Amino acid sequence: MTVLAVIVVLLVLVDAAVATRLVATRSNSPAAGSSRQTATGHPCNHGYYVSQAAHAKKGGHSVSGIAQSDLGKDGKCTAPLPSKAPAGSDEGSDG
Repeated sequence: MTVLAVIVVLLVLVDAAVATRLVATRSNSPAAGSSRQTATGHPCNHGYYVSQAAHAKKGGHSVSGIAQSDLGKDGKCTAPLPSKAPAGSDEGSDG
């Protein structure tokens, strides 16, 4: 009976060690820290700006203008979202 208890305790300790190592490896993985993120946890990229333009609900021409711009393509999200669509992007609007 003592041998069985020792085996169970050893298996629990090994399981805890493996789980701890797995969590540490996952949090330090290159994929987790390779892309910069905004304060809200979104990756800093071009898609972030396009998404912000869509959520701003300023119309399709604004979203299209941001999508055709270079915002976020350098991996930085420091530039604010423009209040107006970039010049030349209002072609085809229903005005």
